[in-house]
Amino acid sequence: MRRRTALRVVSAAVGGAVAPLSFAPALAAAGGRSGPQQPTARWDFDERTGTVALEAVSGSATPVDYVFNNARYKPDSDPVRRRGVRGRALYFDGYSTVVTAEGPGKLDIAGGMTVDVWIAPYAYEHGIDGKPQALVNQHDPGARTGFLLGLRRFGQIVFQLGFGTDLIEVKGALDRPAAKGRWNHVAATYDPAAHQLRLYLDGRLIGTATTPDKAPEPAPGEPLLIGRHNGPTLLNGEFHANMYMGLMDSLVIRPGALDDATAQREHAEKVAALPGHRVPRPDLAPHRTRFDGDRHRPQFHMLPPWHWMNEPHAPVYFKGKYHIFYQHDPLGPFWGQIHWGHAVSTDMVHWRDLPVALAPAADSVGPDGIWSGSACVDGDRGPVLFFTGGDDRLPYRQRTGLAVSTYQADGDTDLPTWTMRSEPVTEAPANLPAGPGTAWAENFRDPFVWEEDGVWYQLVGSGIVDYDGAQVTRKHGGTALLYTARRPEGPWTYRGPLHWNDLATTPEPGEVWELPVLLPLPGPRGRRTGKHILLICPWWEGFNPNAVKHTYYWIGTFDKREHRFVPDHDEPREFDFGEHFTGPSGFVTPDGRSVVFSITQDRRTEQQHAQSGWAHNAGMPVSLSLRRDGTLAVEPIAEAAGLRGTRLAHIRQTSVAEANRRLARVSGDLLDISAVIEPRGARTITLAVRADADGTEETLLTYDTAERRFLIDRSRSSLDPDVRKGVHGGSVDLDEGRLTLRVLLDRSMLEAYVNGTNSITSRVYPTLEDATGLRLTSEGGSARVVSLDVWRMNGAYDTPTAPATYDPPRPTDVDALPNHDFATGDLTGWAVVSGTTFSDANVTTRTDWGWGGPFYQAETEGDPAGHHLWGFNPAGGGDGATGVLRSTTVVLGGDGVIDLLVSGGNDPDRLYAAAVRADDGKVLAKATGRSTEQYRRVVFDLSAHIGERIYIEVVDRADGGWGHINVADVNVPVRRS
Repeated sequence: MRRRTALRVVSAAVGGAVAPLSFAPALAAAGGRSGPQQPTARWDFDERTGTVALEAVSGSATPVDYVFNNARYKPDSDPVRRRGVRGRALYFDGYSTVVTAEGPGKLDIAGGMTVDVWIAPYAYEHGIDGKPQALVNQHDPGARTGFLLGLRRFGQIVFQLGFGTDLIEVKGALDRPAAKGRWNHVAATYDPAAHQLRLYLDGRLIGTATTPDKAPEPAPGEPLLIGRHNGPTLLNGEFHANMYMGLMDSLVIRPGALDDATAQREHAEKVAALPGHRVPRPDLAPHRTRFDGDRHRPQFHMLPPWHWMNEPHAPVYFKGKYHIFYQHDPLGPFWGQIHWGHAVSTDMVHWRDLPVALAPAADSVGPDGIWSGSACVDGDRGPVLFFTGGDDRLPYRQRTGLAVSTYQADGDTDLPTWTMRSEPVTEAPANLPAGPGTAWAENFRDPFVWEEDGVWYQLVGSGIVDYDGAQVTRKHGGTALLYTARRPEGPWTYRGPLHWNDLATTPEPGEVWELPVLLPLPGPRGRRTGKHILLICPWWEGFNPNAVKHTYYWIGTFDKREHRFVPDHDEPREFDFGEHFTGPSGFVTPDGRSVVFSITQDRRTEQQHAQSGWAHNAGMPVSLSLRRDGTLAVEPIAEAAGLRGTRLAHIRQTSVAEANRRLARVSGDLLDISAVIEPRGARTITLAVRADADGTEETLLTYDTAERRFLIDRSRSSLDPDVRKGVHGGSVDLDEGRLTLRVLLDRSMLEAYVNGTNSITSRVYPTLEDATGLRLTSEGGSARVVSLDVWRMNGAYDTPTAPATYDPPRPTDVDALPNHDFATGDLTGWAVVSGTTFSDANVTTRTDWGWGGPFYQAETEGDPAGHHLWGFNPAGGGDGATGVLRSTTVVLGGDGVIDLLVSGGNDPDRLYAAAVRADDGKVLAKATGRSTEQYRRVVFDLSAHIGERIYIEVVDRADGGWGHINVADVNVPVRRS
């Protein structure tokens, strides 16, 4: 599974240079102070290609780090460039793009300094750990030395300068931020004569700060970083926070100070030198071509143009267009800084990206996040959005808010612009009565709103608890709180819990309900039934192995008079048999269908998210209705057929064997498969998808007629040990003796619908290029294929691009390190050299560590239980214990590339896993953890040491917090004797 490419030599050639904006020296008028002088460092970012940026003063090529310089799942591609203020500009993607230089040239900051840059931000960071998004910095915050120019929350511009004893910061005015979506000319200066820091935006002073009567101290031991903080916070063990996102052009560092008159004049001169004497509009739109060739990224499902999404929500139809919004972090493929992404469609399957609809704002209900909600049309003013506003300053942090579009003013049915109202819609006060207890005020989110007969209804997800003062003493279960109003702005009247689950008897729906949805259920041919479906996602306060995996529902009656939901069945039913379908949101279409959108969790590690550059996608919208027997009918919306392209198979009335023979000519990873099969005594009927010729990789969809169960088996879906696998399924009856199957296959995305009643949503990540085949088999009996059709699918956004990158095969002429994956369940093949921290008790199959989340240890065919070495052994002293563990000594063979999973504490000197040369004890390569328990794959390229005797050593000499190291799936190519 691993890419074993050696380090490449990157050419330092740059091209496409454009004449830079001029920076003529100028002398300040006041006091004879020295004005800005010739630059000591300048980056114009005018390169059109390549992975370096030219520093113009020294002529050196500074490297531009970017996630796809050496891509994992797609072909390599260069950092993104766009048109700049003049010439080109570099696009910083918010989590991986950074330029690294040795320093700002021959700059003596004691004599004054000026930093000058053009920026066009795309998104603001939350301000993680109180650190700014760094535009450019060379500083050591702990030592209070060096300088930083950056952005704080909501785009506030700041400049920091260290004086050893003090780190002085000047902040720009809150009402003069670096605005998103436009070019901002930012200049920061240190004036030693005036003992002052000053900030300028577009030539105008926006902030000052007084400095000590002493010289500032540089930080020459730190690299000069453009786009990333010198001391960034590490998120989830994988992502660097405090990074800039947006375009940057013409960064200049100069000696000398800038005064007000010179700043204004220089800005005016720069603008006057531009074509038309106008600053151009920046092109900040995220382009999907960034991911061309990604072998796992879906092509005909809705997903954001880049980075992280969670549940799509607030579907609404208005003036011939369907709108969908989604939880989105524009700064990277990780959770945080939650915005509302926005897409529009005329058919719910072909989508067009629109600008971010809602973003955290200082003067809004949601300064700390705009969480999930819903939409509803309010007459002539069009749709209104109800959202969850996060505000960490409040005791309960969550409330619901309202946003309206500018449609009435601009008539734009794309609804690209929204305004959030500053007042909340609903809030959860303390001791709000709710059935057997009170509403859990700290969990009050995900409003679902609809209007009916002049009454507006709002459901808010929450839980029911008992309080002892401010302490929760008992959790009763999840609920949806119901409110009513006569208009969207309210006032809203609380009506109590719509329904709730008793944890003591029905624990599956969790302690809190998220994303409650209540929809009418039409019957056959769309007739009214008077029944509704209530869908919810369970949430638990602590770690739960079923979290973010399931959606439950009840069918019943909505009693408007009593404001209660009366279920037809006490036990909740699971909506989807997989572990990926979550986050439902629904609406009623103009033709009366109840349609539900969902998120398909990708179940990838944080490292895989970082390497791929995106996380999660939406499921295919599904239509819900009530069958004649009172059960739920589920099927993809009819519009999904509009994505079909060439028909690859059209099979009628034949045996399974003959159908399978004809399927041998069919392959693909973008398919719509529709089949009707009569079992006729067959014990099982199996459709294999994403299968290679010999079944090394394949995913099996099986119907077991004896057990009446529909299953997905992903045990062999991928050779990648870091991919989640397993078998999932549920009970399904045949439909009048027939098996009706619909499968939508979209790269890593798989949705299977059986008999129109149940679905399995899953993910598969094959590594082999030819894992695109189909096979149909049966056991026993004489099953007959009534019909089987296969279509190639077109893209939801544009023409799909073919996958272009696959992993090279592992060496086959080698042996494995003895017990390399601890599959024996103990330390067989390993020796405890010293200490007490490592023992057989450390080898475990635990999938979580009990206080936070999954390990994501390897899952291989040889060790499906997933054994791994957890260095934290409570019985052996926990973090306080120390010791050394060593593998068998072997001769390195094959390609000399070793890979292994490592997690635990971050201490490269005292806590690490290493490859050691046995003859002299030299450590050839080592890796520590990142203060997280989730594993990440590390690779040691030891091709220069092939033929040498080596061993793997796991070292724990740390005894404080996070004083443990975890290891799994150690792959060493061992030369055969």
